[in-house]
Amino acid sequence: MGNRDEESKKGVKDARLDVGAGALALSAGLAFTPLGPVPAAIAGATAPALKLSYKLLSRARARREDRGARALEQAAKILDAGLDIFEERTAHDEARLELLARVLEAAERTPLERKVTALARVLAEGLGDGGSAHEGLILAAALADLEAPHVAVLHYLAVTPLPPEELRHGNGVDPRGWEAGQLARAAPQVADLLDGLLAVLSGHGLIRDQGGVTYPGAIGPAQWKATPLGLRCLLLLGEEIPEPAVADAEGADAEGPRRSRSPGQWGPSFRAASWAYTTRRDGR
Repeated sequence: MGNRDEESKKGVKDARLDVGAGALALSAGLAFTPLGPVPAAIAGATAPALKLSYKLLSRARARREDRGARALEQAAKILDAGLDIFEERTAHDEARLELLARVLEAAERTPLERKVTALARVLAEGLGDGGSAHEGLILAAALADLEAPHVAVLHYLAVTPLPPEELRHGNGVDPRGWEAGQLARAAPQVADLLDGLLAVLSGHGLIRDQGGVTYPGAIGPAQWKATPLGLRCLLLLGEEIPEPAVADAEGADAEGPRRSRSPGQWGPSFRAASWAYTTRRDGR
């Protein structure tokens, strides 16, 4: 009896895949070819690929929906409330509703578990008592565009605010940050991606160009440094970061002892809600 049930379930599943593949084949034929015998020939020739495509897309959609649901659950746990709080807090507030939508979209589209958790923290902050949904929208937009390579570069700039002696120009001018070429040599694994990574980070204000006029009439190369907003995103992602006074290239000894701040030391802008829920980092 058990074997029959398994065979029946498999048959239903295969039938659903066939229906889905058939729908894809029909839409592909109607969309890309003129009416006539050609669409049928194309659909027949690509049926296995369309069936596999439908299966993989269904799996990807299910994974995305699961990540969005986990973001909601984590935010509710931070707020110490049930899931109905999201309907209550967004029913008459357009900014909060938009924040909810952007957090769910970003959570669904990332494979990084710590980013799902970071987005949940942003949602909880924005919907919490005294929280700012508009501030949350800025954070959600920044986090939405960050994936593992962006986080790695941002974290590197935060914990190593100045390049080591062997990467400096040797012209007696103290650097104020990292040049792209220096970063490429220090992190060759992302060298080919660096222009794009720096563009995204600077576009969201997570890093700042500390360069400028080096000689009369001469503009020096960009020298990148993590900003307070960048440090905040790292905190939301669960990264340890150095004492900001140490990270500051002006007036601090970059080679001195580094201390990690606890969440409470960051003051009211780093709300405790961000740290009420923690999860293990991806594979760490």
